[in-house]
Amino acid sequence: MNLKYLDVKQLNTDHHLIEEFDFLTEAVPPVHVLDRSSELLDQGVKPVWALPYLMLAGNRVVGCCGFKNAPVEKSVEIGYNVAPGARGQGLATLAVQLLCKVAFNSNSVETVIALIAPQNLGSVKVVQNNKFIFTEKITDEDAQELECWTLNVNS
Repeated sequence: MNLKYLDVKQLNTDHHLIEEFDFLTEAVPPVHVLDRSSELLDQGVKPVWALPYLMLAGNRVVGCCGFKNAPVEKSVEIGYNVAPGARGQGLATLAVQLLCKVAFNSNSVETVIALIAPQNLGSVKVVQNNKFIFTEKITDEDAQELECWTLNVNS
């Protein structure tokens, strides 16, 4: 499995993605993710932090992942989703590992953050498999309780 981020041309084509890939159901980034990416690019955020990455198994898109913004104070938040038909194969674990590598190799990040709903046991397992540490419970702007998991570059 590898990651490929969408280029600006792909993002600006009314959310229609290139035809060279076979997309599993629910593997496409949600519209709000694509909209956020477009807004971040308009604000001058570098593509590496703004654009979603496709999770590829051969030419099959099995999910998406990426950074939710540019690093702030040496920290960056990640998000990821694997299509239901591809879950349970370690793909999210590998995608998070690859995202962390991108973040830490940038020399702009010391901490990667994942905010996870506590009932999302699959996602909790993904970050635990990547040696993230639970740090605190938070309430987001939608009044949803989330767990904050972090991975430090020196971990």
